[in-house]
Amino acid sequence: MNDGKKNALALAAILGGILLTAGCASDARHQWLTFFFDGVPAPGGETNVVVTAAPSGPPAAVAAKPVAPAPPPDTSSVHPPFQEQKCAECHQSSSGMGLRLQLPQLCFTCHKDFLADNKVKHQPVDNGECLSCHDPHKSENKKLLLQKGNALCLTCHDDPLAEGKFKHQAVESGDCLDCHAPHASNFKGLLKKSAKDTCYDCHDDVAGKKKDVHQPVGDGDCLACHKPHAGADKNLLAKEGAALCWDCHDNFLEKAKFTHDVVDDCTACHNPHASDEKALLKKEVVSLCYDCHDQKDIAAVKGHANLGTQSCVQCHDPHVGQDKNLLKPAAKKSDTTNGNPP
Repeated sequence: MNDGKKNALALAAILGGILLTAGCASDARHQWLTFFFDGVPAPGGETNVVVTAAPSGPPAAVAAKPVAPAPPPDTSSVHPPFQEQKCAECHQSSSGMGLRLQLPQLCFTCHKDFLADNKVKHQPVDNGECLSCHDPHKSENKKLLLQKGNALCLTCHDDPLAEGKFKHQAVESGDCLDCHAPHASNFKGLLKKSAKDTCYDCHDDVAGKKKDVHQPVGDGDCLACHKPHAGADKNLLAKEGAALCWDCHDNFLEKAKFTHDVVDDCTACHNPHASDEKALLKKEVVSLCYDCHDQKDIAAVKGHANLGTQSCVQCHDPHVGQDKNLLKPAAKKSDTTNGNPP
């Protein structure tokens, strides 16, 4: 063994002895180790720590943790027997998944029979086609409907607004069920109320407390003159102008030789619903005539002398006549007798 190895062994033995003598006191051990070696860490210090360079500049902002959006509210509707897994309440559990009863009788074992006491029945309901509108188990729509709102009705019915130039606002912005019952009703057209009461829900009582009421208005037959959804004429009239009036009134224009200029527009003089004047006039006769005829021109006519408060229609027909001045036969005869030219 060479001298170098001998010296190393001797040094190790001396160091080991010293360590054994000093014990495991950390301070003494540190003193002896630093005597022989450089870079010995202080007592309690960590070793094998990776040192990284400190970042320069301001500390980076910590990104906010994204918040998951709240789930939309569950607006679905679930049929209670399906939700409670009571399949046998509707299905033949012992012999397959067929229904226990025909529709709508099966539905009426839980739901009220809404067909029994109503005269007018929705055809799909009367035919037991409940599933043409409703899902029997679960739907995203209220009442287990297959589609929302008017879209469901339009799967069978034509869009009532499609060809109408003038549209009823209640129909355009509303829901079919605002006016109509979906299953059955005692009123024509499946209305929830009479046509009169349905219209009055939005429109004021057009008759009010007037003395003279147009018969269709008094009878509540609004649909005799108006379209309920949309129409080609203003105010949703079923026909334009005097043609609508001829549906009930005799057409006195057909055989007329002379006509009053305004006779094509009945509503120029008459209120179509109600009035405090006779014949549904918009105002008292003389005042109404003066809306078009100048009073001084009328007074200048010889035949009008000393008339006082007589009504114009005492001598003149307000609509048509065989005389160019629309004089009634009796007035024309009297005028000739008094020396005035006919």
